[in-house]
Amino acid sequence: MAAPVVAPAAAVLGAVGKLSCEPPARAGRVLLYDGVCNLCNTSLAFIAKRDPNKNVMFCSIQSDAAQPYLHAVGLSRQEALKRMLFIEYRDWSEGSTAALRVARYMRHPWPLLHHLQAVPVPLRDSVYSLVAMNRYHLFGRSSRCQVPPPDLLDRFVDKDELLAGTTRAEVMEEDK
Repeated sequence: MAAPVVAPAAAVLGAVGKLSCEPPARAGRVLLYDGVCNLCNTSLAFIAKRDPNKNVMFCSIQSDAAQPYLHAVGLSRQEALKRMLFIEYRDWSEGSTAALRVARYMRHPWPLLHHLQAVPVPLRDSVYSLVAMNRYHLFGRSSRCQVPPPDLLDRFVDKDELLAGTTRAEVMEEDK
């Protein structure tokens, strides 16, 4: 019997669920992020530096490569731009839960952040949402998705699009 699918629109932000369909073949652990967000891009560099085993891959939500992942979790591109999404094989998480799950794959002491999952999701996600909804104002944004440094390119599912400059420059609706 198949596991039930959590409907993201009805779920709390920090939801964890099963993918509604098979993830792309290259999937393993993929962090979907806002490619024009300066905070998001700085966070990716931080994660990559502390994940020397390359456990986590990255994909900008604005890229065409993100579409199969968005379809699998049942989110539109605009809806996904409001949060971080983390795909782990056939599971996915969002918001603060996604951030805490990513930390498990980083060098010590970052996996200890996992203990913050004991904090109720509404409390964690209220802080997460406050930062997420103001990230462009606090940290700025680029006019297009940023191209990662050459030593990180192999970690990006959408590297061909990033190099070609063909990713969309979409931002959250509230900031247009």
